[in-house]
Amino acid sequence: MNFFNKIYAWILNNYIKVILFIFIFGFSYAIYLYFYITSQNKDKEAGDIYLNFYSSYTSSSFNEQDYKIALEKISQIDDSSIYLVMLKSINAADLAKKNNLQKALTELSNAKEIIENKSDDYKFLKEIINLRMVKLFIELEELETAKSILKQKFTTYQTNKLILEGDIFTKEQKFSEAKQKYNEALVRSENETQNNLIRLKISTLTE
Repeated sequence: MNFFNKIYAWILNNYIKVILFIFIFGFSYAIYLYFYITSQNKDKEAGDIYLNFYSSYTSSSFNEQDYKIALEKISQIDDSSIYLVMLKSINAADLAKKNNLQKALTELSNAKEIIENKSDDYKFLKEIINLRMVKLFIELEELETAKSILKQKFTTYQTNKLILEGDIFTKEQKFSEAKQKYNEALVRSENETQNNLIRLKISTLTE
């Protein structure tokens, strides 16, 4: 009982400090809550715009005007939104299909800049963008640039990295090295469609 009496006496003697502490704590929590809810609402709004665009999107009929409208709306809400990354990736794929490889690379580079400032939760998305950029650099025969990207650590898409390393060796006519990379990818891969693609690449190698 004496212990509680001491606490009570301390509070009486320091009630201003206690009140001030409670006020600062409550105010700080209120600010945190405000920004958290605002951030969640912004993310939901941007997500809805992206989903509206994606629901009408097909790879055979990419609507550039709809893309620009969605991009502008999301940028106004949050110019570092993850949905901008996803939009730019879709646009890059369409540009690559139209053989506009340099513009596709620009879109992917812009998307990558946004991802760089995100948490590790989005690391898989950064890997996807890097792999797509590597494919484009290989098509452009900028092999050294492609190699420099593949030097980065890949966790989720290590198999895809090995395949692309094999593709680079194939371009360089280093067929034994290419076969080694393809075989490593074959060991790691658990996707039968991907396995068939790797086997096809191996079968086309000429020593």
